[in-house]
Amino acid sequence: MFGRSPRTALLATAAALALAGGLLTGAAAAPAPQADGEAAAAPAAALPALHTQGNRIVNAAGTPVTLRGLSILAPEQNDVCTDCNSKPINELIDMTISDGWESKVLRLLVTEVLGKDLAAYDAQYIRPYVDYAVSKGLYVIIDLHLVRNYGDTAGAVPQSQVKQFWDYIAPRYGNNPNVLFEVFNEPINPDSWATWKTYIQPVVDSIRTVSDNVILMGSPAWSTRLNGARTNPITGGNIAYVYHLYPNQGPASAANLDPKFGNAAAEIPVVLTEFGWDPVQPPHPVTGGTTSGWGLPLRQYLDARPHIGWTAWIFDNFWAPVMFDKNWNLLGGEHQGAFVRDWLAGAPATSPCNTHLARGATATASSTLNANAAAARAVDGSCTDDGRWMSAEGDATPTLTINLGQYRSVDQIDVYSGYRWPATVADTILVDFRVEAHTSAGWVTAATIADNTKAVVSVAAPAASIDQVRLVITDPSNNAVDIARVYEVALH
Repeated sequence: MFGRSPRTALLATAAALALAGGLLTGAAAAPAPQADGEAAAAPAAALPALHTQGNRIVNAAGTPVTLRGLSILAPEQNDVCTDCNSKPINELIDMTISDGWESKVLRLLVTEVLGKDLAAYDAQYIRPYVDYAVSKGLYVIIDLHLVRNYGDTAGAVPQSQVKQFWDYIAPRYGNNPNVLFEVFNEPINPDSWATWKTYIQPVVDSIRTVSDNVILMGSPAWSTRLNGARTNPITGGNIAYVYHLYPNQGPASAANLDPKFGNAAAEIPVVLTEFGWDPVQPPHPVTGGTTSGWGLPLRQYLDARPHIGWTAWIFDNFWAPVMFDKNWNLLGGEHQGAFVRDWLAGAPATSPCNTHLARGATATASSTLNANAAAARAVDGSCTDDGRWMSAEGDATPTLTINLGQYRSVDQIDVYSGYRWPATVADTILVDFRVEAHTSAGWVTAATIADNTKAVVSVAAPAASIDQVRLVITDPSNNAVDIARVYEVALH
């Protein structure tokens, strides 16, 4: 969905690729990557061909397959960030299947292609990376990554241009069982399923003359209108319907998600080819969210519905919401990076509030409201209302100090505050405060937060190791009972 800011295994034969519990699982070690521009490694034996059956994507044996993977940035955008530590695309592909990452699907973006020489574009930006990903035992989604109105109005993408792209691409990749086609990333307007079907059906018809590969079908309003397919599906077979989900659409609860795509997924194949969140301050109007408040319940929802596949957005250090910082350090805590990695690996689903470096550390406070609100509650791994430190009324500058007992390397400090987590009562959140850290050179300010409205604030820790963290709170809340309410201070 998002482009450049400020607006994912192994060499395997089909026999080496097992299906466990319906999820794609790994294979054997891969050869060293090649540099961009070099000829791709010889492809491995093809993966099992995929097709749709009822509301599932299945392999040639009819076994249901849950596709789970990552989007990477468009190869032609790899050098756009001037202060990023960019990596060759093949190296990124290797990263998605190593160091704990167990992606099985690579979503490859095709961006600035309209009006270009398709043969030259394919040779430079598509073919090398499809071949390389296939050699690593990955399924590959070729995603025509348009975020545009569609049709004949000014500024919209004419049907002829989309059809021209797929008339070139489909014959060249249509016999490769590893490849899926995402025909139009995010059509915006007209916001009409019937109009969209009239526009895209001839494109699908043309693809079907040369290929039976699975087509991933977007929908109007940034691919959020797939419900139209329940009563008026695109014809041509082997079509799965795409939904794109971000925190601006509301909580990741069954009550909210079922009407958007969950109910449809009980009838037709559905794949979330984009979702992601970012706890940056101030919050982004679309992606602003946290792992514990949005990512964790989304995982719980999707894990309970293995018929819904997904590719997370985005395995990058520049396009937002990022999974790494600009030097490719994995972002943990309330950021999505480490959480998505662990999800792909099948690790238990836990909130970063529950497991962190400061849990069980020694905590002291300038005051406490009562015996049930002791300072130790701020490092007990509980983001429940019974697991909070609360300062006493009349404490004008509540201060909480956490002593780790030894110097530790810390990347990120997350401060959880308020009441009734995660749907926190707004006026109970910490308003103004400093996050300080103690290094061998003394106390330093990690961040000064003013006019806060977020229940979770994530700040970068000092580069040096620290043995203590301190919150100095100058405005505890906007509530009539003016006390500091802190669920947890989590260090990652």
